[in-house]
Amino acid sequence: MEMKEDMIMMKDGKMMMMKNGDMMPMETDLTMSDGTKVMMDGMVMMADGSSRMMMEGEAMTMDGKMTRMDDDMKGM
Repeated sequence: MEMKEDMIMMKDGKMMMMKNGDMMPMETDLTMSDGTKVMMDGMVMMADGSSRMMMEGEAMTMDGKMTRMDDDMKGM
């Protein structure tokens, strides 16, 4: 995964945002370009209407694609 790609992730039980290579706490609910909504508490409402909680180590790109953080990101 490209480190400079903007994304939302669950890290140490908190929702964090990676923007322009900088990590900061997520400050507001966000809607991704595909319509997926990510809440500050980690709840994800998918564009298809399903929902789930983000788990530790999961990340979502701004286009709504769910992925896992690479091992090199976990040390951040």
